[in-house]
Amino acid sequence: MQGFQNYRSRRLILWVALVAMAAAWPGCGSKKASSRSSSSPGSPAEPGPVVLQVGSASYRTDDFAKYVAASVGEGAVKLGAMALSQLFNKFVDDKLLHQAALGENVSLSPEEKQEFFKKLTEEGWTAEDERAALASDSGPLVDRMRVEKYISGLIKNVSVTDEEVSEYYERNKTQFILPERVKVSQILLPTESAAVEAWEKLRAGSEDDFRAAAKAQSIGPEAAEGGQMGVFQRGQLPAEMESAVFSLQEEEISAIVKSSYGFHIFRLDKKFAAEQTSLEDASASIKLSILDQKVRAIVARRLLDLRESLEWTAYPENLPFAYEKVES
Repeated sequence: MQGFQNYRSRRLILWVALVAMAAAWPGCGSKKASSRSSSSPGSPAEPGPVVLQVGSASYRTDDFAKYVAASVGEGAVKLGAMALSQLFNKFVDDKLLHQAALGENVSLSPEEKQEFFKKLTEEGWTAEDERAALASDSGPLVDRMRVEKYISGLIKNVSVTDEEVSEYYERNKTQFILPERVKVSQILLPTESAAVEAWEKLRAGSEDDFRAAAKAQSIGPEAAEGGQMGVFQRGQLPAEMESAVFSLQEEEISAIVKSSYGFHIFRLDKKFAAEQTSLEDASASIKLSILDQKVRAIVARRLLDLRESLEWTAYPENLPFAYEKVES
């Protein structure tokens, strides 16, 4: 139970790793060559032809369709053949991992199922799904739980040392340079005449004058904060705004800038020069990056072993789209 709970913080990294690895496989092969469909297409009694056989378990087109819907949601209808092919590769990997979990007798207590279900409430699973999962040791939701618990065991001892963090920082210092940034405020007005009138009053005014005018006249969302928009680096503002803002000196007010929102008067509150992020400040993101790399490697190695050791066959020719082999 403890190992399963400790895995919660690494779950996002894990599934990102699995998706990325699915795209990287040379293709969805099989341990045995496939030359046939395992069921009769078009038969009303069948839920679609078999697309994957792992041991004694058969997975059909409707199983894959449910998997895609659970993975992508409403966006599934917009997926092309390549994206669906990559998802099928991941579908195969997940089923191989599930077979491995069964082979190692990975089981789930009711408490673990309930804890897991709490994390899925935003994915559309219902109370009925939860009751079914609690009452059974099989089904899509239970299979997913079992796979995640199995992987949590694979990575439970993964850690990142301070030495690894320091070495990564020294090798990749250029990744941790903060570019030039500016702290900006604005007054947004609906008409050019209103903007000209405000600009004439503010161009020689104080910061307090600007803040007061923003609160009283601006139609921008930050008006209540005296027009304070925040801190930006190049590439984060529309081009016409960026050009005006980055050409200013501290405490200087821009000329009037027209956009689709209206007429802007910008104030550059503070300019920050490019600087190197310290090891202390970069440490958290570095640890996450190294952890991600280690998890990817562990899961990838295990999947390679399973592809060789398990009896499985894929039938991509039975998929309802033209499967595209992903080249490395």
